Amino acid sequence: MDTDMDSAYGADDTTPDLDPDRADRHRSGRDQADVVHLWYIDLDAVSPGAGKRLDSALGPEERARRGTYPDSRSRSRFTVAHGALRILLGRFLGIPAPQVRMRCGPLGKPSLPPGAPPVHFSLSHARGQAVAAVSVGREVGVDLDHPRDGFPLEEFTRRYFPPPERDLVLGAPRGDRQRVFLTLWTRKEALVKAAGSGIAVGVRQQVGVAADATVVTADHPRMRGTWRIADLSPPLGVGAVALAHSRPYRVVAHNWAAAEAPWTKP
Repeated sequence: MDTDMDSAYGADDTTPDLDPDRADRHRSGRDQADVVHLWYIDLDAVSPGAGKRLDSALGPEERARRGTYPDSRSRSRFTVAHGALRILLGRFLGIPAPQVRMRCGPLGKPSLPPGAPPVHFSLSHARGQAVAAVSVGREVGVDLDHPRDGFPLEEFTRRYFPPPERDLVLGAPRGDRQRVFLTLWTRKEALVKAAGSGIAVGVRQQVGVAADATVVTADHPRMRGTWRIADLSPPLGVGAVALAHSRPYRVVAHNWAAAEAPWTKP
């Protein structure tokens, strides 16, 4: 669940080969289509120098959007999250981050323009943490959320969740209910982001009661198709990632270090 925006089995620390001279490796092939790269980003741990580079990566639409935030901390977090995503996309595409062109679908799903390589991406942040996901060849959605006090999860679950999920949440020990709820919620959010739909549609979609991963076949016109969803283990909170199609995929997790992330590899 995002606080102010909007975008498998095991993880490792392997760094992807992002050399622009070998960009074709990231633009085609089943091997790349069955891998999703995640970057966990601490939005409040950026040096002034890295912050300037992240700021310079933004496009005009992002700058305009950033200007709508009322406080400096929110504007800074927006800069870090969106600047980091642009830098990552630039590395996959082999171009400087400011040259990455994006467009938004009817419901706000961001993507590269027609004719671009099949690099798909998603971005989510909650509080001071963010996660960026990049997949080649398969639509991707990612979500990150944190427990919160005062949210009426029992009432919400009874009203909106399908019966098997309702029973799973309400049948859990009271101290575990928020974690179980957020596991299902982030799966739903990841699914609708991957499909380019909205949570009003996805909240009633069953995303499974199995642990760790699930395959979902959705019939709603806005997210019709088969999707594989995997739970994540972010540094803080709860997360999930969804990719198009039912094939298994590998999640490769990284910790973002802005000071070590030039626009393109030298």
